[in-house]
Amino acid sequence: MDIDLVSSFKWVSTWGTAIEKCDITEDAMPQMPLEGTTVRQIIRPTTTGSEMKLRLSNEYGQSDVNIISFHVAKQIKADASAIDTATDRAVTVGGSESFVIPRGRVIETDSVIFDVNALENLAFTAYFKEAPEINVTGHRCARATTYQIQGNRVSDEVFAISETKTTTSWFFLADVSLWVPADSKAVVCFGDSITDGYGTDALYLGKKPDSYTRWVDYFAKRLQSNEPTRHVSVINEGIGGNSMLGSWPTDAGRDRFARDLLSHDGVGFCIILFGVNDLERLPDRSKFYLLKPEYEKMVEIAHENGIKIYAAPIIPFRNSGHYSESSEAVRIMLNDWMRSEESGFDGVIEFADVLADPEDSRCILEKYTHSDGLHPYDGYEAMADVINLNMFI
Repeated sequence: MDIDLVSSFKWVSTWGTAIEKCDITEDAMPQMPLEGTTVRQIIRPTTTGSEMKLRLSNEYGQSDVNIISFHVAKQIKADASAIDTATDRAVTVGGSESFVIPRGRVIETDSVIFDVNALENLAFTAYFKEAPEINVTGHRCARATTYQIQGNRVSDEVFAISETKTTTSWFFLADVSLWVPADSKAVVCFGDSITDGYGTDALYLGKKPDSYTRWVDYFAKRLQSNEPTRHVSVINEGIGGNSMLGSWPTDAGRDRFARDLLSHDGVGFCIILFGVNDLERLPDRSKFYLLKPEYEKMVEIAHENGIKIYAAPIIPFRNSGHYSESSEAVRIMLNDWMRSEESGFDGVIEFADVLADPEDSRCILEKYTHSDGLHPYDGYEAMADVINLNMFI
């Protein structure tokens, strides 16, 4: 390979998710045993390229994952299993289409020549010989439909609805990287359910999976519509219910941060919108002194690795079950510190201000949160719109 070409290109993650145990809830697990079935999973890359590789994780599994065949193709329609069979390609590991993801391990595939367009869905389809039935590694809240069918059907154009089981989890997919120009960079969005997109598939509001309406999705669209930032990709590292200090559902935020920031290729930026779950019904203000040092460690980790890190102050939650007067006091203390030079953050993104009710800044506007009070169901686009794209040039 030409030396100049190598020096002018590099691997940068175009998509990634926060890895956790899927068996926290039954409906997040495969709806039939994985052995002897084909699973088709959908992801949306955030940048463009013509060569890709993946990371596959069995980090929490208690047994190996044995894959007989693994393919990639373009999805035809966002809420259906159909693929464009003309684009169907095998993905290999060590030159073989059959491979193992050892228990407790993350592996990397070989690179595959494949035209990827930003914000155009890809389908990854795997036929499983063996896989764990407990502690299945993945991500519970993909908010994209995953399709499962009996037999080896990796190259089938479409799965018959009558034979197919579905979930809205990803299994074993951790990261997709593209071989792109060397000035390309990724943004890791580290957070909890608000970053994970809670409410974007709320049936009672007429919403459904496969909508791609998280703030992270709108952010990716804005980056792609702006010529100077089209080389910037977005990785969603949000986990619903996660907190800085607590271990639910898998690892505490402070324990997973370094992994979720540094396991991706070409990360240049990080946005942290995190900590609201640590503030639930606090009896006093002492939690501030436990949380502040953890944010300081995150800033240190980012800067040690040449990554700019931006704070998104914690959004208001007065009309939710999380609230107490001490909770609000700690939120204000943390937010004021994040906005100060003392914090060491490279900048601030004011989601809290754009979502707050001007009549009571302790509350999210009702038109965004409806009766929830904590999650901005219809405020995710407003959040993305307030981000200054110049921070990512």
